[in-house]
Amino acid sequence: MKNIIKDLIKDSLNKNFKGNDIPLNNIEVNLCKDQKFGDYSSNIAMKIASSFNEKPTAIAEKLVESLQENRKIKKVEVVKPGFINFFVSEDSKFSIVDKILKEKSDYGKNSVGNNLRVLVEFVSANPTGPLHVGHGRGAVFGDCLSNMLKESGYSVTKEYYVNDAGKQIDILVVSVLQRYHELIDNNFEFSYEDLYKGDYIWDIAAELHRNEGAKFQINSLIDYKNTNIDLYITKIKEVLSDKKFSYIKKLCINYVLENIKINLVEANIDFDSWFFESSLVEDKSLDRVLEFLKKNNHTYSKDKALWFKSTDYNDEKDRVLVKENQDHTYLATDIAYHEKKIERKYDLSINIWGADHHGYVSRIQGAFQIFSKKRSNLKILLVQFANLYRGKEKVTMSTRSGEFVTLNQLLKEVGKDAMRFFYLTRKSDQHMDFDIELAKSNNNNNPVYYVQYAHARICSIFRQLKKEKNSFSYDKENLINLREEEELNIINKLSSYPDVILSATKKYEPHLITNYVRELAQEVHAYYNKHQILVENNDLRNARLSLMEAAKYVFQNSAKIIGIEMPEKM
Repeated sequence: MKNIIKDLIKDSLNKNFKGNDIPLNNIEVNLCKDQKFGDYSSNIAMKIASSFNEKPTAIAEKLVESLQENRKIKKVEVVKPGFINFFVSEDSKFSIVDKILKEKSDYGKNSVGNNLRVLVEFVSANPTGPLHVGHGRGAVFGDCLSNMLKESGYSVTKEYYVNDAGKQIDILVVSVLQRYHELIDNNFEFSYEDLYKGDYIWDIAAELHRNEGAKFQINSLIDYKNTNIDLYITKIKEVLSDKKFSYIKKLCINYVLENIKINLVEANIDFDSWFFESSLVEDKSLDRVLEFLKKNNHTYSKDKALWFKSTDYNDEKDRVLVKENQDHTYLATDIAYHEKKIERKYDLSINIWGADHHGYVSRIQGAFQIFSKKRSNLKILLVQFANLYRGKEKVTMSTRSGEFVTLNQLLKEVGKDAMRFFYLTRKSDQHMDFDIELAKSNNNNNPVYYVQYAHARICSIFRQLKKEKNSFSYDKENLINLREEEELNIINKLSSYPDVILSATKKYEPHLITNYVRELAQEVHAYYNKHQILVENNDLRNARLSLMEAAKYVFQNSAKIIGIEMPEKM
């Protein structure tokens, strides 16, 4: 209906303002929140008034006067300060129910993506410990965004970038070795503040001890207690040998990654690809990229280190790619990784990062620009941290000390559906508070419960119908019986669903879908509480059941995107 109205307005613009270059996409048409003002409204007259040096109301009246007649439009009105309001015919309103019942699970889909290849990289937490609730928001956001893009006709690959080749992994290894020595000798009490201290470190150390006994024991470990962490790692590598150190590293990474994968599956998140940072070193991609940057004057040497000219790309200062000791930095492998994204011929790469990485954006975008040469685009989306509460009490967390709530713990306590829905209730770049007690509650204050209960109520109607030994028979002609205000409210809400999907996809804002489905639930609950659905009149009963069936499909379609279940009983 929106497209029909846009075409009518564009035609009238061409009649009244010949040679205008107003594109169809610039003509806004929105649903009216108050039905007394009509079904749809456009502000086009106010948008173009200054360009044509006329009052908005005068332009609106000209446009309405020249509008081509359309049987789907019952009436058009001009309202100050220049809105054009459209009243849709009854047949057109009811056609949305017919459309949903025909398209079913396909309702809401669009082809705006035109099968463009998109790589969505998200989570990508260092494999140095289990996922915690801070990772959860980005994980759910990335997964829901991927579902939205697929719904809009994009070809989507979901990828996890595994940082398995940096200093943090070395710290993980020596953290495990520390606990490993404590298991061998109970009198061994020596630790660094810079080491990881979570219970999972004991678990990995115990597995190493079970499998290898005292094979990796370093008798002189206690002698290195006064060295800094970098020298401590170097000493351990020298004593153990690269082969033994690599063995423990592989054990640690595999243990942590397996845990991460299990947690993600429990959260209803799966990845198409796991890309390992170490592969960039092994296949010489990192060397090749660094050589390219050198040859093309994007780097310089200073203090025995190699620097990237990131200030050329709006960074606040240049950044080191290769340190004085010839170890590469995270930035070096990140640039090589993004060059790989371009090499794999994705039309668009989307990175979902924590908001604490905001300073990293310009240097990566600059490097991407160097290699893409406009053949591919990069979009970086930042996700704010979620504050965890139990009622009014804030839960404090510290990753390094091991004092944090894991994603697995949150899943066990509130469940997958509540976790996903709550993470998606606010715009991703806004801070959010996650109340565990509210997420566990079974009442209408809990938004996911409220939405699922609306779907369950619809299902209960059809169970009652069967119990009464009646049947549902759809006939489009019966829809004319839907005259109640609450029925028309539901119809209007259902008709806006495809626009919500399209808008959420274009803006990268999944919270628009959770907001929408809550509003639909509100309309369904209001209708259920005020009107009897299973009335004696066959035509009216079937009309109301048709409306409920249409609403049920939209609940289910949106639930697939959000990644939650829609139970039939609660």
